Amino acid sequence: MLMKIKLIGCDTAVITAESNETLMDALVRHRLPVQNICNGKGTCGKCKVRLTDIVSPPTERDRVHLSETDLKAGIRLACAVMPEEGMTIELNFVESHDRKEAALLGMQVSTLDAGIEKVFITLNKPTLEDERGDWDRTADELNKVTGRSLSNSDFQVIRKAPDVIRAKNYQLTATVTERKILDIEAGDTRSRLYGAAVDIGTTSVAVALVDLLQGSVLKVVSTENEQTAFGADVISRISFANESKENSAALKQAIQRTINHLLNELELKTDVKLSEIIKMTIVGNTTMHHLFTGLDVSHLAVFPFVSVCNRPLEFSANELGLVLSPQAQVLLFPNIGSFVGGDTLGAIVGSPEVLEPGNHLLIDLGTNCELFLKTKDTMMACSTAAGPAFEGAGIKHGMRAKKGAIESISLSDQGVSCQVIGEQTPTGICGSGLIEGIDEMRQAGVINKQGKIGDPEKISSLPPELQRRIRPAEKGNEFVLAYSLDQNGDITINQKDVAELQFAKGAVCAGIKTLVQMAGLSVSDLDSVILSGTFATYLKAENILNIGLVPNIPPEKIKAVGNAAHMGAIRALLDQHEFALAVELYRKIQHVELGGSVTFSNYFMNSMYLERLN
Repeated sequence: MLMKIKLIGCDTAVITAESNETLMDALVRHRLPVQNICNGKGTCGKCKVRLTDIVSPPTERDRVHLSETDLKAGIRLACAVMPEEGMTIELNFVESHDRKEAALLGMQVSTLDAGIEKVFITLNKPTLEDERGDWDRTADELNKVTGRSLSNSDFQVIRKAPDVIRAKNYQLTATVTERKILDIEAGDTRSRLYGAAVDIGTTSVAVALVDLLQGSVLKVVSTENEQTAFGADVISRISFANESKENSAALKQAIQRTINHLLNELELKTDVKLSEIIKMTIVGNTTMHHLFTGLDVSHLAVFPFVSVCNRPLEFSANELGLVLSPQAQVLLFPNIGSFVGGDTLGAIVGSPEVLEPGNHLLIDLGTNCELFLKTKDTMMACSTAAGPAFEGAGIKHGMRAKKGAIESISLSDQGVSCQVIGEQTPTGICGSGLIEGIDEMRQAGVINKQGKIGDPEKISSLPPELQRRIRPAEKGNEFVLAYSLDQNGDITINQKDVAELQFAKGAVCAGIKTLVQMAGLSVSDLDSVILSGTFATYLKAENILNIGLVPNIPPEKIKAVGNAAHMGAIRALLDQHEFALAVELYRKIQHVELGGSVTFSNYFMNSMYLERLN
């Protein structure tokens, strides 16, 4: 039996649910964005929805993950709700936040050479003596003005010619590359030329709107990657895609919707129309690249981890289902290897200091962490499966860096002080808060170096206020960062959260040590360690050294550069030579596969401790 469920807060007004499926199943089947970190097992507590009409009684799953305040407000876990006819639900969409925008706005480049320009022409009107077709007349005049052969275009543009050339008395503007006419517009539109740079992250997606004439970033918007409904990391999504062609198509459609949603948001928040965006650059890891373009990912997760295509790709926006000018030029950064994608090349282009003389290590922190090492003799790159902890996923009260997220923590004898984005009541903790919080807990003695909360040998020596915040939880102890009106609403770090961070930071540290050793160097030989990623901007060198995220080096050698991958996409958007640099680098960089490496495994086991690691 099919039941109708009404939705609040999305374009889809009504969905149908079957009697033998959960609300989560129905939402996923209808390709709607809902957090599904644990794939419906009920262990993550992230798939929150609000029931507004028919409110089902809370289940055991709900009571484990939700506070009494949440339950009274009608909030439930989608994986625990059995649909009923007439239900109305509000989806817990993730807000755009300002961290990514703050890291990119104000960026300027010294060179503007997008490889696209606008050319204004005035055509002679047809006569009996000059019976050339409208498109022929347009192409001939453009060839004359530019000195190029620009007759090549797509049929959609050619079809527009009769209306466009007559709309402004045979005056029009053509948008052209070296070899192609991308679009024609009535009148003189030379003052408006725009592009978009996209960073497809495993967890979140960001789009920057760029003025290609002024070289400035106008607006940046970001949101959660809708693919998270099908798994939190690349391996789970590859597994889902391999189950059927329909699943693979669902993942492709999910990222298309995410990007198009952000593009529509840009149009609403600026005076730029989507039809005016004529160029796009895209960075993303190899899995995101393949899922977005519809390439087969079945061989990425099995030895020898082979991708379909690493070369740079160019499409029209229409071919990719993007809501830009249909013939907008879309450039995808090339991939280096199976799990080292175009986002790594974007990060290198976006932080050119990594290519300067000396030994430089770039760490692009995210769900999938990429490492790039440049020495005088070689350039090497690898990937480590850090997991989603840095993005707040897999953490009991983890969340992305938006309003309500604890982003900084300090402990003292008097208790805990939290800095919250938006200066409001905390609703969770983001990656930077998690790292600083665990470092503070380690220094205060709340956690030992093995990661255990409330070491019996030391807890009695803690200040009373810190002792009070340690309490038993489901598996081990937990530590209260912020109290709420009822205990279930308290923001805590539990034993599993610490283990998740240990796994993530251990993988990064082990990857660094392995790569440095393969290059014949020691960590002390590094001239700089460059941290890329939006959340890395908010990390403190002392915190990441204290917990062993990176091996012990002088803190002054550590530099955060913001979201360098997205920065690289913007640079390539504005200057075609930057994209050419990425293509050159992809041919030169040696890809290192850490899977099965005994060296990596040994380093990983020793990198789990919460202490400075040599």
